Amino acid sequence: MGDSNPSALFQNDKPSWGLLYRYNLNGRFSLKANATVSGISGTTLDKINEYPDGEAFQFDRNVLDAGVQLELNFYEYGMPAYLPGSSRISPYVSLGIGMTGYKAEKKKVCANIPFGVGVKIKALPRLNVGCEWNMRMTFADDLDYSDYGGNFQLSDPWLVSSAGNKNNDWYSMLMLYVSYDLYDVGSKCFK
Repeated sequence: MGDSNPSALFQNDKPSWGLLYRYNLNGRFSLKANATVSGISGTTLDKINEYPDGEAFQFDRNVLDAGVQLELNFYEYGMPAYLPGSSRISPYVSLGIGMTGYKAEKKKVCANIPFGVGVKIKALPRLNVGCEWNMRMTFADDLDYSDYGGNFQLSDPWLVSSAGNKNNDWYSMLMLYVSYDLYDVGSKCFK
């Protein structure tokens, strides 16, 4: 979501892949680190009347995303057989800090704020599956840069500066994941 697509979600979808590491602080909170390679793309070919001189613009690139997020589970997450009162399924929200690496006129790195919602299921005592949708608010306005050779760029199409906080690019990721608990939780002994 940026200058070529200001409001529509899941437009010009591209595949992504990555790794995650989750450290469970307790049944309600987890810290998650991720490293992901994602594709982003956009076009203004269907909006040529909206830009000066009817300029048309396309971009297609990969971004490297890395960050840390805190997850808050709505339910105590775990195996009920081992942890009485826990749930095998838990929706959650997440918030964190991250970095986005990309190539505009040169290679760049910017900060991002990831936040999202998801649901995870404890399929087996150590195997988790989940689905998560995350937005990334970046502190850059040139993720939609194109090196096609013209002077027209979506970061400043009318050559008028504006407030940076109102013109930064965003991207989102819909992720399906499988994770494995490295450490056995075991059961709790109650007297």
